[in-house]
Amino acid sequence: MEISPILTMSSPLPGVNPALSRIVIGTHDYLTGLEPDSLTVTADFSLDGIPAGENLAKKFKEKSQGVLEYVLEKPVVDLPKGKVTVSVRDRQGNVSSIERTIKVVGSK
Repeated sequence: MEISPILTMSSPLPGVNPALSRIVIGTHDYLTGLEPDSLTVTADFSLDGIPAGENLAKKFKEKSQGVLEYVLEKPVVDLPKGKVTVSVRDRQGNVSSIERTIKVVGSK
């Protein structure tokens, strides 16, 4: 029986956000466990000087068991349209991914 790992993203929310100051994801696998270093997080816009498309996974810190957070050094306050993509793989090779389209409209 193949069961993909569980993957969630609680921040940013889909659609309009007032600011993007952090990315929060949750990961878990019930059967074989997650493959170490399989987490991939990319954005189609730059964050903290990191170019679009580059893997941001090393920026995440464990907040609690299975919850990872990347607190941006410089929050994004204006973004007409952006996409954040997250994926993780378990030890059986099953992959889960989330593709989130966002817009950031901060106060000026």
